[in-house]
Amino acid sequence: MLVWVIFWCTIILLAIVPNEISFKIADLLGFKNNVNAIIFVALGLLFLLVFYLSSTIEKLESQITELVRKMALEEEDNELTN
Repeated sequence: MLVWVIFWCTIILLAIVPNEISFKIADLLGFKNNVNAIIFVALGLLFLLVFYLSSTIEKLESQITELVRKMALEEEDNELTN
């Protein structure tokens, strides 16, 4: 949720004062054109988001694998005791 709040606050700031913020970002990153700076930053944030989502998916996959293994072992133990 925090990521979405930061994202929408950034969008609101860019909508209210687009020139000041975009020119500051362009100066900070060394771009001559403020539109190029905004596109560069947006692409960077998208890459970070994709990395975050892929790492979250990997964690979920490992948790599912562990859960399936535990369930299989419990099922095997139940079959042996019956």
